[in-house]
Amino acid sequence: MKKNNNISELKKVRKNIDNIDNEIIKLIADRFKEIHKVTKLKDNQDQIIDHERITHILKSVQSKANKNKIDPEIITRIWQIFIQEAIKLEYSKIKKTK
Repeated sequence: MKKNNNISELKKVRKNIDNIDNEIIKLIADRFKEIHKVTKLKDNQDQIIDHERITHILKSVQSKANKNKIDPEIITRIWQIFIQEAIKLEYSKIKKTK
């Protein structure tokens, strides 16, 4: 009996995880829509990488990770991917003007 209850509960939990994953994907899409807007506001490739902004973002997400009891290293790696992909996107959209 217990095994069947576990299977049923496992299905519920997995469905919740799937729902959360769907929301995360929507939020990532929203984030990249904003990056497209940023790209339109930059005049040239020299404006793409803002080390001060990157440092601020990483410190901020690490702090939020700690507050939410998530390993900040995991969050840092995830956000580094976001940042790297945003940089690639911006380079592909902004033509070198110099």
